[in-house]
Formats: sequence, C-alpha cells, structure tokens
Amino acid sequence: MYWFKKSENDIRNECIQKAVPEEKYRMPSPLGNSKWDEEGGITFTGLQRNTTIKLHTYRCFPKSNQAPQSVTFFFHGLNEHLGLYAHIAQALSKEANSVCVGFDFRGFGKSEGLRGWLESKEQHIEDCTRFIQQIKQLYPGVQLFALGQSLGGLTSYLLGRNDLVQGTILITPALMDNYYNRPYLKKIALVLGILSPTWSPFPPSYPNGSKNPQILDDNLKDPYINWNSTLPGTGRVLLKMLRETPSTFKNYKKPFLIISGGMDQIIDPDVGHELMKQSTSLDKEHIYFENMWHDCIAEQEIHEIIPQIVRWIKKRQ
Repeated sequence: MYWFKKSENDIRNECIQKAVPEEKYRMPSPLGNSKWDEEGGITFTGLQRNTTIKLHTYRCFPKSNQAPQSVTFFFHGLNEHLGLYAHIAQALSKEANSVCVGFDFRGFGKSEGLRGWLESKEQHIEDCTRFIQQIKQLYPGVQLFALGQSLGGLTSYLLGRNDLVQGTILITPALMDNYYNRPYLKKIALVLGILSPTWSPFPPSYPNGSKNPQILDDNLKDPYINWNSTLPGTGRVLLKMLRETPSTFKNYKKPFLIISGGMDQIIDPDVGHELMKQSTSLDKEHIYFENMWHDCIAEQEIHEIIPQIVRWIKKRQ
C-alpha cells in the first residue's frame, strides 16, 4: 500500500533523470575550428575586491560590407566559455547581418577572477549591463538582442526584464529549478553557500547535460571549461535565481524565442511551456524538441535551431 500516488509528471521526470547518454552525433570536432573574430577585440574589465580584472571578450563581424542591422549579445552557460558558441555566432553574423559580441563571465573561460565564483545576481547583471552599454556606443541606433544557453539564457531573460535589449533568444534557459536533479545536494549547497561560499568539499561532478558521451569526453580536454565542483556560494546564488524567476513569468513582456528539450535533466523540461503560458508578451515563440537534452549546442538539433534563430532575428531587425 502506498501513502501517495506519483503524478505522471513525477514518473516522467524520474525517468528523464535515469536516461543514459547514448547518441553518437555531435558537431564536427573540435568546435575550435570555428573561431570568433577576436583580433581587434573589445577591452572590458570588472572590479573584484577593489582590483581591476580583465574579462575576455569576443566579436564576430558581418561578412558583408553593409552596416550591421543588429547586435546580438551572447551569454554562455555555467562553467563554460563563449568559444563553444562560435558556430552560432558565425551563422548569425553572416546570414542575419548581426554583429555578435560577448564576454566570458568573471571566473569562467578566459576571463580573470576566482574560478567558478558567481558572487551575486547583482554583480553578474552589473557586468552584463556595463558591457551592453559599452557596445551600444560602438553601434548606436541598431536593434539589440540577447542570446544565451542555460545560465546564459537566464542572463538574457533578466536583461530583457531590465529593458536593456529589444528581444531575447533563450536556449534551454535556467529559469526553473528541476527538483529531481540532485535535490539533497542542493539543500547542502544552500547551507554551505552561507558558511563556506568559496570552498567546496565535493569532488568534481559531470552532470548528464548531453546525450552524446563523446561531447563530455571532448569537453574534459578543454582547458577553459571549469570542471571543479561547483562552489557552494555559486550554487546558492544560482538556485535562488532559479526559484525566484518563475514568479516573474507573468510580467515578462519582451519579444522572446525559447528553445527547450523534453529530456533536460538539468532544468525543468517544462520551462518553455510555462513561460509561454504565463508571459503576457505579444511576441513569443516556443520551439520544443521532445528528445533534446540540456547542452544542445553541439548536438543534432542545432542544425534546426540556428536557422530558426536567424529567421527570428531577421524578422525583428
């Protein structure tokens, strides 16, 4: 006899957590063959404990001689770097005549700062806001879009809420916590995030973000991906944002394109459906892949995602 009956949502999410990566397709490896145009880059710095730190920037110029019609700001996921998004930036710059720019978050990728340290929501958004304001001076009068995956999707969403961009492209965005993803570890992180925010007693962990095991193997060789265990303070800040954000869905009015996957083990796979249902935006679109996992930028679906992003931006320039 059971004290309670599991809902269909509980059963589905528990099955998702048990899924084993098995697909063999990935984007041509290494992705490093597709480069951002980093020469003549943008100088961008931040402050950390009253010390100036250099934040590594990226820029991809349109291929034509025409003036750009928009600027697309790229924001990467937790522990990643923007070099992984070069193939998307090159497609947008060439096919949508959009200047693509971004920077590695402080403490991640090629940027300076304490490795893996996300100090606060306020500092994170302040860095992104200053970067956008700096780029606006280089490209005045054009439409501004924000594009991000996971943490970068959450970042793009928040920048849209702050009215810093005209539209947002949210790829498997970290807007809703997935209760079934390591619930007990999250409870520990919330406590340690106060007691020891920058020291972690946990060994490195490798979450099932991709359905291709080769992607994980290749990424483990990438010196700019942070494979240390997530700092408790970083986990606490991110969890708070994940759990606070759904209450803002009904007030989100910016044009957006959200891309989500039904096999996402990291965030709630229903994130796209919920944002579409609750948002009062008059310009909203959802692309849903039933069998897509969280880290989709190197997987089969990206071949369908990129043309959709190009189309979406061109329509709104």
